[in-house]
Amino acid sequence: MSQSVREELKARKQEFVQNEITSAASELFAANGFRAVTIDDISAQLGYTKTVVYYYFKNKNQVLWTIFNQINDAWAHDMDDILASGQDAPTMLWQMIRKHALNVLEQTAWSAIYFREQSNLTEKQRETVNQRAKAFNENFRTVYAKGVKNGDFKDIPAPLVIGGIIGMCNWTHDWYTPGGSLEATQIAEHFADIMLNGCLLQDKAGA
Repeated sequence: MSQSVREELKARKQEFVQNEITSAASELFAANGFRAVTIDDISAQLGYTKTVVYYYFKNKNQVLWTIFNQINDAWAHDMDDILASGQDAPTMLWQMIRKHALNVLEQTAWSAIYFREQSNLTEKQRETVNQRAKAFNENFRTVYAKGVKNGDFKDIPAPLVIGGIIGMCNWTHDWYTPGGSLEATQIAEHFADIMLNGCLLQDKAGA
């Protein structure tokens, strides 16, 4: 076996174990809160010794920070895919609202951590989270501005529109319970319809 193949296999194993650790930690942090969970709890959840966890993460904060990066990377990737589609502004905005709402609704552990545990990050980490949130919101602002320019959307102050969209999607984690009368996909699509219809010019909405 060549050195490059061995290194690739090692990297894959490392990524697999790191993902196992962050997945278990996400469940525990979401259920019990970051401060109540120990490295011993995380290792026990996986059937590992805590030495294994410490091999991949130097402390509990690094585990939490890795989870935040996984969340931000996944959310940003979804928006990038929609933006790269080259579709018209109303279609892209509808898809962006639907996708973000679904991410919050379906990834319940991630949502609980993202909206509840930022205070347990370092100041520098919180600054990075805020920067990435601004970049995320800017994607919505760009699409909305394109729709206004093309005559698809009402010229409402963008902070009101984007704040309304993001706020509505984000707070679903606070009240949504899986198994209710509406599935996550239905809620996400209703949200997209509500917000998009509120943005469209009357002749567009009635078309």
